[in-house]
Amino acid sequence: MTNKLSIEQANPFGECNDITSSISQISTKVEFKTENGLVVTLPNNNSGLLLNATIEDINYFNLGDTIEVYLDSEGNVYRNDEKCKLYLDIISKAKTGHVFNAKVMDAVTDEKIAGLIVDIDGLQCFMPERQIGIEKKDGLQSFVGSTIDVKLISVKLKEKEGNRFLPIVSHKIIEDEKNVIDAQEKLQNIKVGSIIQGIVKNIVSYGVFVTISPSIDGLIHITDLSWKRISNPSEILFVGQHINVIILDIKQTNDGKTKISLGLKQLSKGPWERFDKNIKEGDVVSGSICNITDYGIFIMLPSGVQGLVHKTELSWNSNVTLNDFHKEQFVTAKIINIDWEKEKLLLSLKQLLTDPWENIENKISVGDIVETTIKSFTNFGIFVTIADGIDGLIHVSELSWTEKIKKPKNHYILGDHLNAVIISIDQDKKKIKLSHKLTLPNPWQKYTVGQHVNAIILEHNNDGILVKLENDNLTAFIPGKLISKDYFIEENGKLECLIQEIDENKRMITLAIV
Repeated sequence: MTNKLSIEQANPFGECNDITSSISQISTKVEFKTENGLVVTLPNNNSGLLLNATIEDINYFNLGDTIEVYLDSEGNVYRNDEKCKLYLDIISKAKTGHVFNAKVMDAVTDEKIAGLIVDIDGLQCFMPERQIGIEKKDGLQSFVGSTIDVKLISVKLKEKEGNRFLPIVSHKIIEDEKNVIDAQEKLQNIKVGSIIQGIVKNIVSYGVFVTISPSIDGLIHITDLSWKRISNPSEILFVGQHINVIILDIKQTNDGKTKISLGLKQLSKGPWERFDKNIKEGDVVSGSICNITDYGIFIMLPSGVQGLVHKTELSWNSNVTLNDFHKEQFVTAKIINIDWEKEKLLLSLKQLLTDPWENIENKISVGDIVETTIKSFTNFGIFVTIADGIDGLIHVSELSWTEKIKKPKNHYILGDHLNAVIISIDQDKKKIKLSHKLTLPNPWQKYTVGQHVNAIILEHNNDGILVKLENDNLTAFIPGKLISKDYFIEENGKLECLIQEIDENKRMITLAIV
């Protein structure tokens, strides 16, 4: 028997203790008698108060009378009556795992201690609510009057009720034991590839837990729920739903548990299985945009196959970007590559449109002056749009006759119009080179070596004098070695010079003072 416990400690919701039944039956004598009970002689010259002596017992027995009692391992003494015999019989059977048929006498609905009062062959027992193991929508009261199989799992003492025995029983433990046996049999029969029925137990962000047997759960990972991409498992399943699943994997974990991976989408044909095998490169397909990424858009075809339109295949017009598309937008595209083995499909939108480079020789030619729109800047030039889908490059060396422009963005504005001359067309590589400076007069052609010119002094140092040719924007240089040491140099003064050398590539004219 367990130690005497307070009513709070004897809460049926606490952990169940092992059953103890160290009780012996002895014949002893009444040692002392009071109105409150009988004291009897115990082994080793000890004495004990009969805990269950009745008023009739007190009146019936006298000092020295022989009496049959029960003595437990804690020194508690009990009158040998039919209830004790019954209790010992039940304890003895419980040790062997005996299943008792109990009748539900009453329901306890107290918030702290809820459960059922049951009767086993005249012995009153308590079954905590969590030990019932059977659900009834009408609550605990609906069990009253019914019979239920139970096992004795522990014994408590009700201190406030004169240490009344309170055996604790459970029906759930019977169900659990049965489930364990069923689970072992189930695990022996299922294998990878088996299709079984289960019930959705719980839904989490990464998948769905499914009960395939009362004590066996498996997980359907979110990627194995559907052939189409989903963001939340609750989009297709709900708790309590009955579904068929396929066993994908069975593993034993380090703690001895069995981990089962399940699949749902594998029970239906995959998108590529439903995809028309006669489809080939060059065919036209239609579908809805299901995803947009940094590198392109994905189109969902009716079979469920997803094809990628890379951002370079959106349009011939470079002004068309990913921002011009949205999810669920219906589009038509051309198949440009199909890999049945790797299940990859590449599509193109622009290849359903006329290539602006086609027959470009009939549209523009080398030497044509065209009006362009500034599209973007680089350190080596300006990209401009000549027409929809046709862009070209003006190199920094082709921007000005006189200036060395290193950062075009400091001199021009995006979207501005700029006249340019086409200087080359590479139709295969789809590249066009243009020149803006060729639309302007070439000041270098006005001068020749030996020509007399007037120059205005800009600055001077030991190396020479930097000047600007009068009535022009060209700069020139007079080396110090060509200047007399006693020559007077006047700031912003005008000099008459003779052209010694012209280097158009370096944009430099060398002068000598006349």
